[in-house]
Amino acid sequence: MYTSGVWNVTAGMEDAFEKEWQVSADRMSPDLPGVVFRLFRDSENGSRFVSLAGPWRNREQIDAMRASEQFQQMMSAMQPLLDSFEPSVYEPVIEIS
Repeated sequence: MYTSGVWNVTAGMEDAFEKEWQVSADRMSPDLPGVVFRLFRDSENGSRFVSLAGPWRNREQIDAMRASEQFQQMMSAMQPLLDSFEPSVYEPVIEIS
């Protein structure tokens, strides 16, 4: 399983958002071995970011992370920087390498 987020950042707050996302991912990462966190910035809309994380062991691991104090603190810190946020959870269907 994988998670993603579409982050629409308030204009002018992009650098602050990137820094806060990095700090938050660094804090959560040691508790989630094997889960890789990535942040992408839209090259045509610099205020739009997409985060990807995974692979997760199962849905319960995702739910536990989202219920954690660290995640709640991260989301509280991010709120003032955002116009909107859309989280999603995905299950792999096809993989070609």
